[in-house]
Amino acid sequence: MTKYFFNLIFLFLIDRFLKVLFILKPSVAERFGGFVDLSTNENIAFSLPISYFILYPLIFLILFFLIKQWLIAFKAKSTLLWPWGLIIIGAISNLLDRFYYGGVIDFISLPYFTVFNISDLYISVGVIWIIWYNWFHKKT
Repeated sequence: MTKYFFNLIFLFLIDRFLKVLFILKPSVAERFGGFVDLSTNENIAFSLPISYFILYPLIFLILFFLIKQWLIAFKAKSTLLWPWGLIIIGAISNLLDRFYYGGVIDFISLPYFTVFNISDLYISVGVIWIIWYNWFHKKT
């Protein structure tokens, strides 16, 4: 179980490191041939606008739910421990961006599609994993 926590912390630190790197040294981004485009997203997913009076309570409510689900998976020694952990570290990293930079720092650019970050990947992988697990493995 210690390995699990170190792996999650390592993944969290990779995300934080890359965000800080591209903020402090934007010239590094030029080496990636247009696939790194630093931007700040003050809105929620897909740049949907939402008032801060709703946004922050909503984020904390979602984090509470995520941690509750993670604890259930932890107690059950479930396979879903990993995806819940990925979603939580992604959400916390994006929340830290909001506190420090006024919005989520995005830097991975897919031309004609979107700009996102590693935290968004963690969240997406976690959500897809949970959906896949519930679709194919959950007994009804």
